Amino acid sequence: MNRTVLSAVLGTGLLAAGCSQQTEQDASEMVDRAAQDAEANLDVAGEVIEEGAIDAADSVSEGAANLRDSLEAGDEEEPGPAPVLGDDLGS
Repeated sequence: MNRTVLSAVLGTGLLAAGCSQQTEQDASEMVDRAAQDAEANLDVAGEVIEEGAIDAADSVSEGAANLRDSLEAGDEEEPGPAPVLGDDLGS
């Protein structure tokens, strides 16, 4: 296994050494462009995630407001004495 890896590394090095200056320059430019593309894609993904988080926060806020309104609408009685202890909960 080690010999296989070593052969692959040496073979790649020999191929790279045999490349023309233009080929090396083209490969370097390709790597630079790929890095720029990756960075641009990350920026877009970050924006999409941010917009999704904002939408989720809005939905949670709306749901919490609806729950509060529902609880307030159903709360028509005043607290009285506790059933077990008899303590007045309204004071």
